[in-house]
Amino acid sequence: MSAMVIGLDGVPYWLLRDLADQGVMPKTAGLLPQGSLRAMSAPVPEISSTSWASFLTGTDPGTHGIYGFVDLRPGTYRTYFPGYGDLKAPPLWEAVDRDGGRSVIMNVPSTYPAPPLRGTLVSGFVAPDFDRAVYPPELRGPLRALGYQLDVEVGEVAADPDGFLDRAEAALAARRAAFAHVLSGGWDLAVCVITETDRVHHFLWSSLTDPAARLHGRVLDFYRRVDEAVAELADRAGDGALFLASDHGFGPAHTQFYLNAWLRRAGYLALPPGAESLEEIDERTRAFALDPGRIYLNTADRFPRGGPHTDPGELTARLLALRLTEDGRIAEGGPGTPVVSEVLSGPKTYAGPYADDAPDLVVMPAPGVQIRGAWATDQITGDAPLTGTHTRPDATFWCRGDQGTDPLHMRDVAPTVLASLGIDPPPGTEGTDVRVMRPGNEEDIRW
Repeated sequence: MSAMVIGLDGVPYWLLRDLADQGVMPKTAGLLPQGSLRAMSAPVPEISSTSWASFLTGTDPGTHGIYGFVDLRPGTYRTYFPGYGDLKAPPLWEAVDRDGGRSVIMNVPSTYPAPPLRGTLVSGFVAPDFDRAVYPPELRGPLRALGYQLDVEVGEVAADPDGFLDRAEAALAARRAAFAHVLSGGWDLAVCVITETDRVHHFLWSSLTDPAARLHGRVLDFYRRVDEAVAELADRAGDGALFLASDHGFGPAHTQFYLNAWLRRAGYLALPPGAESLEEIDERTRAFALDPGRIYLNTADRFPRGGPHTDPGELTARLLALRLTEDGRIAEGGPGTPVVSEVLSGPKTYAGPYADDAPDLVVMPAPGVQIRGAWATDQITGDAPLTGTHTRPDATFWCRGDQGTDPLHMRDVAPTVLASLGIDPPPGTEGTDVRVMRPGNEEDIRW
């Protein structure tokens, strides 16, 4: 038995269905009737590092310990970029290792530095050192010869969007060649993630969704190449279990809301606008934020310069009252469009051994708003240089043989993939009701 997961970073299920129906992705259209394409929810917040960690481990952030691309060292204001060494729950390839199988893990975010395993692992972003991103080391030379890139060089997209698309297409072409090279050997589990879709969505979402946009045709051509990549990987899967999954959905971004700038203006944050680090916070601070909308209350029981308890209900009410006026200002109450859709309580949202590290509140954006956690600006709103932003409830799940219809959660994927290999899911993982068909017979597996 074998199982392959094709990761389509940032591709909502409805977009995949629409592009298949329109004939842009004909090979994917041929696959989809073999299973049920359905929605999947990302963890909170809906960013790649958190979601792919849930994918790898079958757990939520309170168990795997990854809350964002930037996290806090407990009890301090020091931030760090979490990587594989910070993942506190076992990834699914460890179960395959124990079962004597071989895994190929390609381009999954937050798997840097590449750990040793039975098989191959090439880290996804953030991966600053190519050599430390590749295991085994002898694979470095062949990948370099193929022109493999750990991520797309974004460059000046606004000034040269055609050049950006050229680079995205080149990165995708090299990734396809690398997939073919690495998968040519034997393997039991393969996870191959395409991240160029996410990059194109961030910068050219409006070109993808607006048929009148100058670059609309070029973006569709890019998706035709994605379709070819999916077909190549599906061919490699043969008769084994086959999955399509994305880490979150996508939607339009019209406005950026700088949460720390608002916290500063509202009297919650005492941090100079030009501060280079959160360690410059002083005792007057009542709350601060990390990307994208994670708020930490600066209380004495949690932080060294913390103060009295801040009422999260008061802060929540003020955030929910924020409105974007017609002239682009932020006002509390009155006419205008909402900036925030909901504010989630950290203690009610997260559970597990690392739930104490979670943010106290998570601010969820209203449609069209992208929440930013930058603290080096006094600007509260701005036009979005990115035309697309992540969405939570519309990630993609598809499994050959699955005929389910209910929405899933990202933590359900790892147990389902392992079940297709006949491997028990790791202790502590959440169960799933996905119906997975064993290749060659009609037995349903439920976990």
